[in-house]
Amino acid sequence: MGAEKKPPGIVNLGPDACLVRLGSEVFVLLVPERSSAEARWLADEIHYAVARVDDPPAWAISLGVSAVEPGETDVSAAIEGADRSLCRAKAQGRDRAAA
Repeated sequence: MGAEKKPPGIVNLGPDACLVRLGSEVFVLLVPERSSAEARWLADEIHYAVARVDDPPAWAISLGVSAVEPGETDVSAAIEGADRSLCRAKAQGRDRAAA
């Protein structure tokens, strides 16, 4: 069997990722054991996957990236950091990722 082709707009998040809905249009993607650079890369991949969706309506997505450093226990601080990054992405023109 050949490699399976993914439909446009699908990003493989791996077995250790967890997507959580916080509000109507607010989601948190937890990717443990990944560096800040890997998380930013993943945010960019999600952004590009959404941009490739051909079906109307045209979609746009803004993403904020934050990290919980090893030894930190306050996840709420990371969520607040991601929210600040999200606000920065929207201020820079929306439809982008910011860290």
